[in-house]
Amino acid sequence: MKFSLYLIFFIITTKSLVNVKSQETCRFAKTYTLQDIINSSNQSFINDFHSNEVGVNYKCGYTYDGHGLNYITGELDQPLHEFSAPSKESIHLGMLALALNEWVNEEPENYKAINFFHQNITRSTSEQNEIPYSGNSNFDNAITILYRKINTYHQFNQRFPGFGGFHPWVSVNDSGIFLLDGWTDQVPGLDNGEMIWGLYAVYNLLTTQQTFIDNYPTLGTLYQKYFQLLVDNAMTIFYQPNGYISAVVQINDIYANPTPSNYINPSGLLNDPYEGELLVVFMDLFCEWPSEEARDQIWINKRALLQSVEFNTKTGTNITVQRGWWFSSHEQWKYLMLPYQEIEINQRVFRNGERARTWFSSINNYPGLFASVTNVTEMNQNNGYVSATGISEIAFQQQVTNALVTPYGSFPLFLIHDQPSLGLSWYFTMLNGPSMQNPFGSTESVNIIGTEIASVITWDSKITTVLSMLGGISNINLQFLQSNGLFERFSTVIDREWSLAFPNLNGESLPFMYPSQGVTIPMILNDFTNCTLKK
Repeated sequence: MKFSLYLIFFIITTKSLVNVKSQETCRFAKTYTLQDIINSSNQSFINDFHSNEVGVNYKCGYTYDGHGLNYITGELDQPLHEFSAPSKESIHLGMLALALNEWVNEEPENYKAINFFHQNITRSTSEQNEIPYSGNSNFDNAITILYRKINTYHQFNQRFPGFGGFHPWVSVNDSGIFLLDGWTDQVPGLDNGEMIWGLYAVYNLLTTQQTFIDNYPTLGTLYQKYFQLLVDNAMTIFYQPNGYISAVVQINDIYANPTPSNYINPSGLLNDPYEGELLVVFMDLFCEWPSEEARDQIWINKRALLQSVEFNTKTGTNITVQRGWWFSSHEQWKYLMLPYQEIEINQRVFRNGERARTWFSSINNYPGLFASVTNVTEMNQNNGYVSATGISEIAFQQQVTNALVTPYGSFPLFLIHDQPSLGLSWYFTMLNGPSMQNPFGSTESVNIIGTEIASVITWDSKITTVLSMLGGISNINLQFLQSNGLFERFSTVIDREWSLAFPNLNGESLPFMYPSQGVTIPMILNDFTNCTLKK
């Protein structure tokens, strides 16, 4: 089911990316009230994050992590984050998959993901000759990016075959992606697990829909070959014979083809029930296993971290939830990618978790929600990253801060489909904080006392929410898991594991909590000077 409210992006009418004259329109959140948002029907806005050298390198088609903003004006400022990771690719591929799906299934007046790609991308002469134009410039931009992206992927594998097609954190430039200090001989499982399911959606759409087969005959094959490359190498790189999947793997020789002796697991396991599970599901469904017992053992070994815990609502009724690591919204990434909510017990646990998330902020009068994010600072200070933000009483990690909120903390709420204004109301509350809108959309984070922001824009803090507002790609992947005969295994495993951990669920009859009218982020800091509401 698609979400019916699309307060997604903001339209920038100027062509300039350096000095956007947007004071009349950029600060739109303040033209609404909370009640407007709860009662609204269809809001549609577009932003310019998908711009060259902002969120994407147009030459190679790969994402940048994000970009700094001027603390006063809100315009682009140093630094451009000239690095990225497969987790950012996951979101980008998700948006591209949605655009492909819209092209096949929607009328132009209903395009939303396609319109995300509204910034013009000029094709080279050879591209003009080889790639047909569709008649829709936004869709053509998406197709151009898809070609350039997959060529960059294959070039990286040719340069560094030891990674087996999996991506580390990388540096990004016009020529492609290259090794980044700290990741020159290591590869992460979690981020690649996120990216894989975007690849799966894209390649299946490109290879099953006749219009794409006819018009872009090589594109789907390129994506399918890359997906198969990951299938072929995943066990060699990440699997441990004792039934665990490695979190980060050390590579002895990045120029050698994958063989078992080329990889070492220095420490860390992907035995979590959060976003790290995406790689485990991929390997379970697609890789060749030494035995069914070995295949099931990875799930048995994960059970220790799949725990039931009670959230105290202070009303006399607890909410049974899945214990989080920090209980950061980031931990719900897998619901954007895979059809977990098709399994009843998992959906019930997911809903209870989001129910508790809203109750926690409501009973503590927090003006927003919590997710791992770039930290706030004063002007001209270096930002760190705050992973440990969430709800400590229902988390494994007890050192958790609630000093700052981020709009993308609301993204899982958009996946509660029978509460169409729930996510939007919390998102709106955070957008109303000082300088929380800029010419490129939402700002990264703000402290709850309204004195500091993180003056950056990133894929994690912005486009996870956009992807969620559009329903994620779980339904697309559901379609192809079913047609490829893989959904039954997925459903069986998830139902079994969550049923074992959650024999009883309390609090399902409690309502989701909406923000309170009077609980807001104080306007101590001023809005950006180039994103203010004219009076």
